[in-house]
Amino acid sequence: MAVDCRAVQGSMRQETELQAAQSNLYDRNSVYGWISILLHWLTAIIIIALWFVGQSISSAAPEEIGSRRALHVSIAASAWALFLFRVIWRFRSGHPHVRGQTPRIHRIAKTTHYVMLIVILLMMVSGPTMLWAGGNPVSVFGWFSVPGPLGESPVTRDLAYFIHSNAALLLVWLVVLHVGGALKHLMFHSDDTIARMIWPGRREGNDT
Repeated sequence: MAVDCRAVQGSMRQETELQAAQSNLYDRNSVYGWISILLHWLTAIIIIALWFVGQSISSAAPEEIGSRRALHVSIAASAWALFLFRVIWRFRSGHPHVRGQTPRIHRIAKTTHYVMLIVILLMMVSGPTMLWAGGNPVSVFGWFSVPGPLGESPVTRDLAYFIHSNAALLLVWLVVLHVGGALKHLMFHSDDTIARMIWPGRREGNDT
């Protein structure tokens, strides 16, 4: 009987640990889950890389412009599905109200976050449209190419370029605002804003 009790206790402990691990995958009321955390940092790293490569195109030597533009397009195309999943995931999961945030700060953070996602969507659409309307396929590291569904159109290309370049500029300012807000929380507030984007933390009593 003692052996059976120990076995039952061990089984219950394993089940509890499994449930805790599974609960940390998804967002809760005041906590970001591992999926959101990984999506956040992966997207941030890729977007920063894309920005630096994109900025280097205008200052590159004439013989390097083509290769840098191809690198920018390849990175963006490779991450396209990730970006789309990131946007859908956040709109579907909502925006957890991290413990310690005032309602006003939470609304500002949520609005800024959603605007950033919309800007990313605009860039996801305008980038390939710009190439296709210019008569070029979307090439991914030379491994394969995605031909355009539309014919060549200088007007559409110019419009897509305008949207893409201005969306990139807007995204830079939104990222600066986002990072500035995060640093403000880190230095002047005693909330969990930074910590919860690094580690989910334990389940709180009112989390679901």
